Amino acid sequence: MTLFPRSAALTLILAAGFAPQAFAAGFQLREQSTSSQGNSFAGVSAGGSDISSMFFNPATMTQFNRNEVVAGASLVVPSAELRNAKSSVTTGPATADAGYAAVLPSLYAMWNLSPDLKLGFSVNVPFGMATKYDSDFVGRFHAIKSDLQMIDLSPSIAFRINSQWSVGAAFVARSAKAQLTNALNLGAAGEGFSDMSANSWGYGYRLGVTWQPTPALRAGLGYQSSVTEKLRGNVTFQLPGAAAPTYQALGFRTTNVGTDLKLPSTLSLGVNYDLTKNVSIQAEVSRTDWSCFGVLDISFYDNINEGLYLQHAKTEEHWRDTYFVSLGATWRASEAWTLRAGVAHDQSACNDTYRTPRIPDCDRTWISVGASHAFTKALSADIALTHIFCEDGALNVLDASSKGNLSGTYKNQINIASVAARYRF
Repeated sequence: MTLFPRSAALTLILAAGFAPQAFAAGFQLREQSTSSQGNSFAGVSAGGSDISSMFFNPATMTQFNRNEVVAGASLVVPSAELRNAKSSVTTGPATADAGYAAVLPSLYAMWNLSPDLKLGFSVNVPFGMATKYDSDFVGRFHAIKSDLQMIDLSPSIAFRINSQWSVGAAFVARSAKAQLTNALNLGAAGEGFSDMSANSWGYGYRLGVTWQPTPALRAGLGYQSSVTEKLRGNVTFQLPGAAAPTYQALGFRTTNVGTDLKLPSTLSLGVNYDLTKNVSIQAEVSRTDWSCFGVLDISFYDNINEGLYLQHAKTEEHWRDTYFVSLGATWRASEAWTLRAGVAHDQSACNDTYRTPRIPDCDRTWISVGASHAFTKALSADIALTHIFCEDGALNVLDASSKGNLSGTYKNQINIASVAARYRF
């Protein structure tokens, strides 16, 4: 049996139990509006067909003159298939799919206090990720399960200054919950298992402005601030029976963990232009500040409340700022039916050098269609379908520790089906 000094054991915990790359990419979720998804979110910062555009720009609420409630859900079905997988320290199937389906809910409400003053409230899932490999995955020392869930609770306000200009703001309270698991390579003792969980609350804001110089042209600028999550939790271990006491003495025991995770800000610009009474076109560009992940500083504590840490580590990150660009069109086919279509290009925050099995992100191309049906003047429903084509992503993790090197190629794709109901009163 190979024995490790206490500091080396904690370094292994850092490497295997709390992979910082799982948080660094964050996995931004745009699926916040069923109606705007039909346009691939083109023009959503300038305002969509319902109040769900307040997530991107709270000033867009002034475009609606009745109380309104919108409830929606998106079924996201990803495939993240790693092919030709090879590890330098273990064996396993050469093909593995980490993707599994998730449902993303959203809820919006707006109170029409006056023609110029609106109050809103929204519940959203703005960031998250979900990847899971089988227990015999060849890269199991790097990752098995990665699950990051976030929920935003956001009261908002919007005010129409005059016929051209409106402004808006929202307060954001964000709950974060994370779980990361992986196998541990304990040499001659066999394999163990690490399970890290942490949670926190963070706070931020959204700002927005809309400008409508003519009845046919409308533009909007939205800003979502960065939010820092002070994640606190613990890591636990399952160890081979005979070797458990020895490894527990070396540091492989329940240990507190803590890190400050800075989620990126986003700036978006949207434009909507009415070509005719029934046909309009939209465009959107947004920039997300993923480069805010310069260094991730993680501490392991015997007693987190007293600040007594066992290991203090800094991990360099190399994520980059990203752009999302989309174009869309809307056709009001009748008083009851509205049809939409859109395309988009979405940059990945990582490249081939820093891609990991926890978040196998790649550049993506969106193709979306959608439709709205008004049952009455008060009640309507939306549906949207999106297919996302992903570029192949090389995996080439070089690791001299017990996790080993890991290589392969990701073949990813994503399908999204969204529905929503809207009620005005």
